[in-house]
Amino acid sequence: MQTIHLPWSKSISNRDFILASLVRGVTILEWILLSDDTQSMINALKNIGIEIVFKWNTTTIHWWIEKIRWDNKELYLWQSGTCMRFLTAFAILNKVWTITLTGEQRLLQRPMWDLLDALKQLWVQFESNGDYPPIKIYPSELTTNKIEMNGTISSQFFTAFLQIAPFFEKWLEIEVLGDLVSKPYIDITINEIKKFWGEVINENYKKFIVPPWKYNAQKLVVEWDASALSYIACFYALHWGKIKIGNLGSDTKQWDYKFLKVMKIFWLEFESDGETTIIQAPWIKNIDLSQYRDYQIDFENMPDVSLSFMIMSLFLPWNTYITWLQTLNLKESKRIDAMKNELKKIWVQVQSDEKSIEIGEITASSPLAPLLKREGKTEKGETINIETYNDHRIAMCFGILETYIGNLNILNPNCVNKTYPNFWKDLKIMNNK
Repeated sequence: MQTIHLPWSKSISNRDFILASLVRGVTILEWILLSDDTQSMINALKNIGIEIVFKWNTTTIHWWIEKIRWDNKELYLWQSGTCMRFLTAFAILNKVWTITLTGEQRLLQRPMWDLLDALKQLWVQFESNGDYPPIKIYPSELTTNKIEMNGTISSQFFTAFLQIAPFFEKWLEIEVLGDLVSKPYIDITINEIKKFWGEVINENYKKFIVPPWKYNAQKLVVEWDASALSYIACFYALHWGKIKIGNLGSDTKQWDYKFLKVMKIFWLEFESDGETTIIQAPWIKNIDLSQYRDYQIDFENMPDVSLSFMIMSLFLPWNTYITWLQTLNLKESKRIDAMKNELKKIWVQVQSDEKSIEIGEITASSPLAPLLKREGKTEKGETINIETYNDHRIAMCFGILETYIGNLNILNPNCVNKTYPNFWKDLKIMNNK
């Protein structure tokens, strides 16, 4: 039985970098993810004077917010929406200089209106391109401690303020307007804050209250990425076999681990000792999926892995409705639109709106029609170019599909470096089982 080790979590790594930069003392992080997204965070923090030292598998952050060399800076964040949101809130702690946050074109197209509205409520002085970056933060005094913020767009807006809340003079209160999306990511934030001895009072995701208690330095091991697990699960559902995930188990707080339960419809089985996971699946061509007629499933709590299920839904008879996707078109690409465009290239019947996607059959006249019979790779023919929109998750999803049907050329494959730099290497290992 093969063993695969997942990459470390980008979400947790970037949260820990922010929290460690707010600590009086030395924080040691073991096994952080080194990827495009975390490198954007590291570069930005170093640019304002945070001292970050790497030695083998250990990262040391030793600085204190009051000693940061604040001066007029422009922080270039490439494509990282996480960095843009977290560092915009982080920058309001500066009392002297002007901080500008910018990045590549797609990042400048991702809306920030809810976070910017919260800045207005705090009387922070800033400039922006309407509701979008670039954002220029001027030194301001935080004179209020209550925020009302729309919860229907991104939980990262809330994480951005929860992380810096101990630096308000009074207890920070954040009231959620509407139903908060991606609640499990708030759970991850609160869990990381607790590791630094902080506290967040969560009133059923309707209000968050944070006392002004300063963080304590820690030595932590960064957890591995449950989102990456979805690609491995899909691969084995298509190809059969058994594999051990050597560094992630059911003890994780990451909701994306529950994708394994979703994959039970493909007869995938898994077991965990809490720290590791074993996945086993039969060959998809040998299982009966006829019961899933007009199958519907929502991905409210794990939108990032919904793309993985879009690929698997090609193998379900009739139509599959995937819902609660309202955050996807605000990601690295307009993901609903992108998946629709690329699936149509392989003659899949697809309909979508801003919150859902309906995936139907492959047109019978398609050269990929054998896919309907789950026969595996098609005969050699014209290669179809799959545009990834510089989006790592689209590249990985179609990379998994290519191993089964063939004839797909994944453009800009290195965009996986955003969160899973070893993806193509691991895929080759699994393919040679």
